[in-house]
Amino acid sequence: MIKNEVKIGYALALLDIAKEEKITKKIYLQINQIIESLEKNEEFVLLLDSNIEQAKKEKLIKNVFKNIHWSLTNVAMILMIKNNFKYFKDILNKLNKYLQDILKIEQGIIYSTEKLTSVKIKKIEEKVSKELDKKITLKNLIDKELIGGFKIVVGSIVIEDSVKSELRAMKDSLIFNSKEGGV
Repeated sequence: MIKNEVKIGYALALLDIAKEEKITKKIYLQINQIIESLEKNEEFVLLLDSNIEQAKKEKLIKNVFKNIHWSLTNVAMILMIKNNFKYFKDILNKLNKYLQDILKIEQGIIYSTEKLTSVKIKKIEEKVSKELDKKITLKNLIDKELIGGFKIVVGSIVIEDSVKSELRAMKDSLIFNSKEGGV
């Protein structure tokens, strides 16, 4: 098991390289792409930490990471060699936080009843960024509790446009009116 301090060390080393090469935005985009891919393909992580021949694992990393910055590929390779690839996502998440601070980006979540297209997410990110006066990136998660519409959470701010929120508002209004002697 890799200690948290070691994960932070890897993340800081990657951050130093990104800053030195003036590619923080590029690295930010690449690591988010990698994180999303790793979340969708957990078998890939298990495969790289398995007992299959190291040469095959190296070839796999080189193929999968062929368009990824050398520093990220090298860290992936080192972790694979040490059978610690399962910690790669943790390291990238730490690096992601550092880069968000530098790039002044705040990450949020958009909950919807079904997966949103990247085009739709980009449009919503632009509107929310303009509304909150800061760069916002959104990760789409499915929420089966929503009846329709969406809910956005950025830090402590919640923006909700769903049937569920409208029903809740209607219920609250009816309760308030009945207490006031209205309805």
